[in-house]
Amino acid sequence: MSGPSVVGRIVAPLVNTNEPESQVIEVHAQAFTAITEGDLVCVLETSKGAVEVESEFTGFTGPLHVAVDQRVEAGQTIVEVFDAMPDRDAQPAPDAAPAAPAAGGARLTRKAAKLAADAGLDLATLPTDRFLTERDIEEAIAAARPAPELDPALLDYIGRSSLVVFGCGGHAKSLVDLIFGSLGLEVLCVLDDRADAIGTEVLGVPVVAGRAALAVLAEHGLRMGVNAVGGLGRIDSRIAVHDLLVGAGLELPSLVDRSAAVAPSARLGAGVQVFANATVWSDCEVGDGAIVNTGAVVSHDCSIGAHAHITPGALLAGHVQVGEAALVGMGVTTRPGLRIGARAIVGNACVLHDDVPDGTIVPAGTVWPKS
Repeated sequence: MSGPSVVGRIVAPLVNTNEPESQVIEVHAQAFTAITEGDLVCVLETSKGAVEVESEFTGFTGPLHVAVDQRVEAGQTIVEVFDAMPDRDAQPAPDAAPAAPAAGGARLTRKAAKLAADAGLDLATLPTDRFLTERDIEEAIAAARPAPELDPALLDYIGRSSLVVFGCGGHAKSLVDLIFGSLGLEVLCVLDDRADAIGTEVLGVPVVAGRAALAVLAEHGLRMGVNAVGGLGRIDSRIAVHDLLVGAGLELPSLVDRSAAVAPSARLGAGVQVFANATVWSDCEVGDGAIVNTGAVVSHDCSIGAHAHITPGALLAGHVQVGEAALVGMGVTTRPGLRIGARAIVGNACVLHDDVPDGTIVPAGTVWPKS
């Protein structure tokens, strides 16, 4: 007689698309007990916030695979749910092993897998180096679409000051307001790869198509683009859009809000975005695609790597180096002269007294280094 079978596995979601890991701050589920769909399992936290993980299944839990203060990766199993109470001493059933990659080697979240199946996407063409989310699948679907037919009136309107904004989330709103209020530039339209975004608007600017429209717009004289995949988007997606716009032959202007303070000696790379009340001061260098967000301070002689994000209210002392694609959370403060490594993530309200190595995640509120 066979034992209980796995109904499903509750896995760690991608809480923040910039961070593949999250921290377990609360555990509510119990091992070897009944559980119902919608029950709270645990709470996970990243530098951007927390999320409650609820059960998607009704049944009986097996052993818990997480504990408070543990770090978990997106897609990691939290607990298996069985159709009957499992034996505490029994080994997991064969079908309770970690989920295997999908056909072609790709690993997808449940919603991403459904989206890919509905679109008939060939999974063998997808990346295998990470868990793929809905956003990844939307980008893959958009890349396969033929070039759209755009309104001739829109194409005729393209001028020397026209630019296209790629992405239609909250970061796009901030950029559209920045451009409208500060610059001699004009937002022609917005592009986004999500099918449900097309036909909507961002502060009155129409979302007309996905990435396939870039070639059409460039053929009709468009010369500038803006990357609106922001700090909540996975950093690799932001870098990919930057490269997409450059590959389409578009210039990425640096955008500086009129309320920001940028020293004459500061050097801004292509596609840098400096938001309201931010400061980039003497002899600083800010790499391509980096963001200095609202109210952040980058003091004299700092170096900010390409695609790094200095989030609202962060305060960098003089001579601080921030590596490529690093994230510096809201309200972070630093001593002078330290280095934050490439792809490091420094959570909100951290106080840094020493260097942060490449790829390190410093939890929110930490005094670094930990004693």
